[in-house]
Amino acid sequence: MKMRIMNPDKQQFTCLLTLITLFVFPLSAQQKLTLDVCRTLALEQNREIRIAQNETQAATHARKSAQTQYLPKVSFGGAWLRTGKAIQPLENDLFLPVVPFNTIDPATGRFNPEALKDPETAVNTLVFNPETGAPMVDQAGNPIFRNYAMLPADKLVFDHKNSYYARFTVTQPIFTGFKITEANHIARRAENIAKEKEVLTRAEVVAKTDEAFWRVVSLQEKLKLANAYEALLDRLVTDLENMYAEGIITRNDVLKAQVKQNEAKLKTLQAENGCALSKMALAQIIGMEESEIEVDPDNMEKPPLSMPASFYQEISPDNRAEITMLKEKAAIMESKRNIERSKFMPDVALTGGYGWMNPNPYNGLRSEFGGNWSVGVMVSIPIFTWGERRHDLHAAKLKMENVQLELNEAREMIDLQIRQNRYRYSEALKKAEMTGLSRKQAEENMRVAKENLMEGRSRLTELLEAQLQWENASSEHIDALVEMRTTLLELDKSTGEIYNHLY
Repeated sequence: MKMRIMNPDKQQFTCLLTLITLFVFPLSAQQKLTLDVCRTLALEQNREIRIAQNETQAATHARKSAQTQYLPKVSFGGAWLRTGKAIQPLENDLFLPVVPFNTIDPATGRFNPEALKDPETAVNTLVFNPETGAPMVDQAGNPIFRNYAMLPADKLVFDHKNSYYARFTVTQPIFTGFKITEANHIARRAENIAKEKEVLTRAEVVAKTDEAFWRVVSLQEKLKLANAYEALLDRLVTDLENMYAEGIITRNDVLKAQVKQNEAKLKTLQAENGCALSKMALAQIIGMEESEIEVDPDNMEKPPLSMPASFYQEISPDNRAEITMLKEKAAIMESKRNIERSKFMPDVALTGGYGWMNPNPYNGLRSEFGGNWSVGVMVSIPIFTWGERRHDLHAAKLKMENVQLELNEAREMIDLQIRQNRYRYSEALKKAEMTGLSRKQAEENMRVAKENLMEGRSRLTELLEAQLQWENASSEHIDALVEMRTTLLELDKSTGEIYNHLY
């Protein structure tokens, strides 16, 4: 499924239209809220949507951050170190043998012991035993030279208690076993999941708004019905009181009607309270004051008597944001498995840099900064990790399999939801049609019962029963109309058609 990204121009137009609606035409009892306006307000005011938008932006930044792993890393480091003592490389004075020039190898610049085999050179260089005529040696078996040069230990003391170090380093990964590539795949998939989560959140907000809207419509219509029912009984009580005054009926008939009148007033009060509570719920969703809520019920009496196009079409569960999110999650699990597999491969990186030190190790440890550059290749090869990599790889494979199972189960559940909601909507349409017919019949029955009562052909109880039947039939018709709207909403949610109302 393609990512559902809101068009910026469309978003600006929607916001402008909403502002015009709110400020140019202030909401009042004369300016009623339509369903579309309620949806727009809810989408703009809802905190959950703002949270989802922030999560999408965070995922976008994470994706961009992952892309930088391909680029070289440049760092700078420095250090200062102070020692408590001066640096003294020699513990004692050092005595170095003095050798003639011809004992130094001109090719290497090092002492050549083979030169001492020359008798003349050896006589002038080594100490010989006068008794045996052999070169004398010390306890370690080393020959004893005639002359030694002393290197005093106190002359090699470096009084540098403060040391400084600074270095620029550049590191470029060359081969990481495709870890960086898979990490970028994960970041991109995570961004897609965040976008789909935002879509899902917007859909849930629209669904909540629709439910709250139709609840207000239902209770508004029931309040009108309660007022109409109360008005009927008020007129009936007035007529009966006149008839009682003329001696046509008994006092008992008047009392029966007054009891029904009181019951009607109680129903009106309950309807008012219910209507107020439903407006509070809608106001919380769309970010308005309860006193400003007045919905437009124009569509209430205009039910779509035909099925929507989606009712007969073969709907793929892949239209749902939940399925897209699970697909992306499955791809993430596959990338994580590949990362675990890459741990069996070496990591290769090219490194280089330039460093400065004080004391200068390149110029006799003088109190000055001396620098030098370096380049190299770093290779890290995992050899033995006690089976850690193998276990992590098996765990990643199992997690990937679980996500695939979740995906298959979600497809089946969505397919079941679509079929169930189709049946419920079909039933709701039929119910709305039948309750509408029952309401008309009850209204006609009430009219006939009143005529019969006025002409003395029936009792009062028959009229009271007919009025109650009309009130019940009208209430059931209102419930059926609202149920038709809500079941259509559930059908749109299951098929993904609700996504067309998000922007």
